[in-house]
Amino acid sequence: GLPKGRLQENLEFSAGFPVGLVVRSCTGGSGAPCFKRMVPPRYDVLELKYGDGSPAVLRHVDGSGFACYQSGRKAICISAHGRDSQGKVRRFGAILYGDGARSPMLGCFDEWGRGYADGQLGPGDEQAPKVLIGENTITVVDGSGRSTDVPLAPTGSRRLAGGSAAGAGMGGAGSADVTLRLNGEITLQHRQGRTILDFQCAGVSHSIVLGEMQGEEVQGMPSPSAPSLAEETMRQIGEATQALNGMRDKVSTLRIDPTQGKKQKTSSAPNFKGMSDLQEMLASLNTLTQSLAHPGLAPADLKWNTEGKLKKLLAASHPQCPGQDRQNWTISRVSGRCTDERLMNTKPTVATPKTVSLISQLRLPEIVSELAPQGTLLVVICLANYAMEQSKYAKLLAEKVHQEIFQRYHSTNPDAVKFVAVELTEISGFAAQYSIKEVPYCLMFQGGSLVYSKRLRGMRLLPKDATCSQPYVLLVEPLPAVQLKLERCLRRSGCAWDLSMDAPQALRLASRPTPYDAVLLSGKLRTDELKSVVAAVRRVQPAAMVLVFDAGLQAVVPDEQDSRKRFLEECSQVFAYSPSYTAIMAVLSRRDAEAEKRRPPNAGADKQELLDEVLGVLERGGSRRAPGPDSVGGEG
Repeated sequence: GLPKGRLQENLEFSAGFPVGLVVRSCTGGSGAPCFKRMVPPRYDVLELKYGDGSPAVLRHVDGSGFACYQSGRKAICISAHGRDSQGKVRRFGAILYGDGARSPMLGCFDEWGRGYADGQLGPGDEQAPKVLIGENTITVVDGSGRSTDVPLAPTGSRRLAGGSAAGAGMGGAGSADVTLRLNGEITLQHRQGRTILDFQCAGVSHSIVLGEMQGEEVQGMPSPSAPSLAEETMRQIGEATQALNGMRDKVSTLRIDPTQGKKQKTSSAPNFKGMSDLQEMLASLNTLTQSLAHPGLAPADLKWNTEGKLKKLLAASHPQCPGQDRQNWTISRVSGRCTDERLMNTKPTVATPKTVSLISQLRLPEIVSELAPQGTLLVVICLANYAMEQSKYAKLLAEKVHQEIFQRYHSTNPDAVKFVAVELTEISGFAAQYSIKEVPYCLMFQGGSLVYSKRLRGMRLLPKDATCSQPYVLLVEPLPAVQLKLERCLRRSGCAWDLSMDAPQALRLASRPTPYDAVLLSGKLRTDELKSVVAAVRRVQPAAMVLVFDAGLQAVVPDEQDSRKRFLEECSQVFAYSPSYTAIMAVLSRRDAEAEKRRPPNAGADKQELLDEVLGVLERGGSRRAPGPDSVGGEG
């Protein structure tokens, strides 16, 4: 519905500034660009023009767009972000420009309404007044340079749309009513926790609300309407209709030559092959419906004029099967539409996770009030887009627990527990209302009140010394040729290592606080040097592996033979010669099994912990109240 030039202009704007209109460009076989997908229209296109026909305000079907000065320069660039369950845009941001030669920027506000704006110089002002929007306060700087902090409305109430002003009156405690004139056409107003940009230029007036919309409609946007055809198009359609009506009157009656004789039918079914005249063919059509009749099909003379009526008649002719009886199984009995009731009565072959539906935060109070008289335990899993991996794991964990609880209670009390998920980034005040500081988070409601509030466990990453890291090796070898060979093997295996050419240097490296996971020692060293290096390494990392190579090349003094034998028996692995890459990796792989035994508690925990928490609250009937904000349920 937009002119080609306007659409191209706004597509260029969307490439540099995010808007709610989603357009994906592709190239067809002819090389021309084509548009693959656009968001469904929530509003009709708003286009206001000046008296000379130049554009003044242009907004897309999702509320994003522009406001232009009469000179043609852009004054306000509006961006739309996010959608709620009803298809409404949730947040709006804007960039403000002046009507100058280089279009200076007057202000900028993000989708949450946080940003700044520079006002217009007044008489006696030393500098331009300015306003800065923060998370909890508005900083107002007047013309003399003095700044004042004005508190915003409470976070639990309506989220402010973003904005403030300089040199204006202020409301009561916890609120701020501010007005700032940016230039002769744009005025910024902040009233009752909502920021509005008033654009008035050459008789054109339009207001733009910034920040969160809280489910409200966009001001000034018309509802979508059906496209109207041009008068010439309607005239052509009327002429075509009249011509078709005349053609129908001409062919309504078929004229057959009476001189053509009639032939007897040989069968009830029509057989058009071999028919010599049209009259014989028409006569055979009378038996077509009778030949197609079947006792298992619906009659062909069903009276219907709408698709819904046809569906009802077909449903009456083909009723759904009452159940699934394996003894008298027939395709006619088990066929029919798949319904939720039938799925509930069907025994599953495997225990698959049950889906946890994602709901809007605005619907959560309604669901809590609806389930309060029934005594149903409502489990709410709080997720966040900025913690995607943790949120996906938490949702999978909740779906597994949901399936386990369903198997336990579906026969006795199917409404005992209900699982839902919410997105924390939908409304910023939700996290502060329930003291949610980390995600994923679990809330439980029963009887209309909060009975459980803890962070989900089992989400903590494994520490560095566990199975997720590569080993750190200390290599002790005096010969350069052997050093190059072993370093090449360690580099191929992905290990980190430090090289020492003798025992004193190895002692200095091992005395550092950085632990070594393994030490690779040359058998050419004396027994006392080997023992001192191993003792220094295990002083920092007691579980370090000890690997000795070239153990049979060193001539052993008879007095040290027993001591060296005992030392080699205590080593993790002894190689007679220089080990290869495969030998080193085979020995170091044992470290994974040993690290698994040393896994810290709550690292990578399974669904059992969450299941125990839900069953504990359910068995106690919600007697345990929600802990305070500082009581976080374990480390995850």
